[in-house]
Amino acid sequence: MTPHLNSKIARLHGLRNRVLKTPAAISRVVPALVLIAGGLLAGCQADGDSLSNSVKNTDIKAPSSTVEESFGETGTEITLLLPKGSTGLYEGEARDIRDGAALGVGEVGNGQVFVKVVDVSGGLASVAAAVSAAKARNSALLVSFAPQATTAAVAAIPSAERLPLINLGAPVPATSGNVYNFTSDEVDSAVEGARTSVSSGHKKVFVFATTELTAIGEARIADGVRASGGTYLGSARYALSDASAADAVTKSKVQMQGADTIVVLGKSTIVTTVAGAIKAAGFTNITLVGTSGWPQQAYTSPAVSGALIAMVDPEGASMISERYQRHYRRPLTANAAYGYDAVAIASGIIRTKDPKALTAENLTSKTGFRGITGLFRLNVSGGVERKLSLFTITGGKPNLFVAAPKAF
Repeated sequence: MTPHLNSKIARLHGLRNRVLKTPAAISRVVPALVLIAGGLLAGCQADGDSLSNSVKNTDIKAPSSTVEESFGETGTEITLLLPKGSTGLYEGEARDIRDGAALGVGEVGNGQVFVKVVDVSGGLASVAAAVSAAKARNSALLVSFAPQATTAAVAAIPSAERLPLINLGAPVPATSGNVYNFTSDEVDSAVEGARTSVSSGHKKVFVFATTELTAIGEARIADGVRASGGTYLGSARYALSDASAADAVTKSKVQMQGADTIVVLGKSTIVTTVAGAIKAAGFTNITLVGTSGWPQQAYTSPAVSGALIAMVDPEGASMISERYQRHYRRPLTANAAYGYDAVAIASGIIRTKDPKALTAENLTSKTGFRGITGLFRLNVSGGVERKLSLFTITGGKPNLFVAAPKAF
């Protein structure tokens, strides 16, 4: 350790002896001591790995699960309801949403909003207290990413007794009003892709999907096809194996007869097996429609060359992806982008009007909002309408075919 650092340590001990005389002094000085000590430890480690040699990994404890996080210091509160994992930390998708929201506060909050993160891992038992406390703190907006039943319980509270709710998780009923399911899923992508194919004259549509597709999801696709003037021929399910995918195509040949648009939903590279089996079965004069759920690895397969996919133009996300990567040391995800845009909605309204302007009327503005997840608008029925760009898979990557409209 250098003489300069030894001098710093001596002064630090002197400061500690002078101030550790009263409890008030202790509470004021501890944060400063932590910061100063951190600087000294970094300086000591420059001379060798002394910290790692003297402290066992098992001695390092995770932060207490009772700690509540806030991002930003001034302005109006946005309450973010997230469940902590079994470790007492926010993990996975919840962590992505938290970090996206935190980045949003720093970049578009303009000092007028801050995010308070509230743990709802207690499930239904924690909902009423969390909502009541947020209202008592004069929070302006609830943003939730929690198990569906937990968010549904928040949404079921009469709108007069809670704040507006933006749901970033699985859709929940919006019957009590001022509830908005914000995320777009691969069903939205499939519907838009099928509509485009139908409008081009390929009007008979058949669908392949994993067992994850619900009856409600299939009904949305069928309704979208019919509303566009097409004919919905039906669907087939496949499990996540090449054998199951090929078998599903073989068993559906009769039902597929006459189809000129085939939609393939799925979030794994098994979608390429489905596409390959469709072509091998002789269905070549079709429009193959993929979804935003397809993994990027699937794009390089010759079986999906020419496929049409409707999705959010990645250009918007590219505006913050580098900064997100720099701050959090991992790539930007769709969940992080949704967290960012939820903050952007609130801060935009508050900045141009005031905190009390976060009303159903302003949240469902007909002109909508433009965020990193594209152009979108919320509707009174509790959904989101998002303008998607159309891409075709050529050369192993998506290439822009038709850009999303600039306005509603």
